[in-house]
Amino acid sequence: MAKKELHTLIRLRKWDVDEKQRALAVVLRAEESIIARQEALEAEIKNELALAAQLPADQRGTLHGYFKRCEGYRAALTSALDDVRQRIVKAQDQLAEAYRRLKTFEVTQKQRDLAEEHEENRLETIDLDEIGLNLHRRKSA
Repeated sequence: MAKKELHTLIRLRKWDVDEKQRALAVVLRAEESIIARQEALEAEIKNELALAAQLPADQRGTLHGYFKRCEGYRAALTSALDDVRQRIVKAQDQLAEAYRRLKTFEVTQKQRDLAEEHEENRLETIDLDEIGLNLHRRKSA
């Protein structure tokens, strides 16, 4: 019965590890999304600078407001990226802990399986030895 309970715990721990991996993947995708938005913002700013360079100086009045808005957006993205990276570290720690717990049960189960196999081999050897002794006694008699 204990053997079955341990297999159930191993399945539960594997499921937990899978869930932690999924959670980490979600946070990593969020990081990728923020980085992509940062890159898109930088590309947009470069495009606007190139277009503004072609305009006469009197028509560049709204450019200052645009760059101010972009700086605010850049700061928000940087803050969001810092937050997501903290969440990544936390998710990685949780995954490592879940994996450690899984490994504990797997190692315990492996040790139990080996002990059971050794006991079966020992009992089989005793049975074979007894059969051999009986055959020897019959031949001698």
